Amino acid sequence: MERKRLRNILILLIILALLIVGFWYGTGYLKERRSAADDMEKIRDLQNVLEMEPAVEAEDAPLTEPETEPVSEKEPEERIEETPVPEPEKTERYVTGEHTVKKGEYFSLITGFYWEDVFLWPDLYIRNSMRSDDPDLIYPDEIITIYNRLGKGDEFSTRETSEILEAYLQVYRIYKKLGDEKNNSVWSLLWCAARYDHDFLENYKDRIDPEDRAMAQKYIDEQGFLD
Repeated sequence: MERKRLRNILILLIILALLIVGFWYGTGYLKERRSAADDMEKIRDLQNVLEMEPAVEAEDAPLTEPETEPVSEKEPEERIEETPVPEPEKTERYVTGEHTVKKGEYFSLITGFYWEDVFLWPDLYIRNSMRSDDPDLIYPDEIITIYNRLGKGDEFSTRETSEILEAYLQVYRIYKKLGDEKNNSVWSLLWCAARYDHDFLENYKDRIDPEDRAMAQKYIDEQGFLD
């Protein structure tokens, strides 16, 4: 009797267990459990992957310098040296004689006699030391040293012309030191200098007083250049 009752209890327990399992299955509980188990398996796989030795990434690979074309040095430009134009040699001057001043003589008369050009007198004057500081005044018996002249006739080289004009400018400065009483001599002197270079007043304007240039230009405008 007792054994029969135990068997009945066991059958009830089995039936109850089946009902519970059916209930869980119907509600999807076991599916969820299987899904959770699957997720755990995936997590474990992922951990295994992460624990593996990482592959060498590109940034860990040895770097090589990019190939660059060698920069060719620019050859220095060949400098063309200009051959300097030699300056005309200064005219050699030498003594050709002496002249003893006579009463009433002046330098332009003497250069006219020896050099056949009365307008070259400043070139002779600056080569001599006279008693008076005034180029217009010389005394009888003074000795004037005569030199070879510049040019031939009315032909003068560029260098000879430059020397003549320098002589004129030296006499110009001497006249200026003597004061306003020599103004007429100053203006006539500049007018005569323009005979050798028609652009004389312009080319040497930095060495000539503007008022003197204006007066000399007036002479030229009214009477022209001297022949």
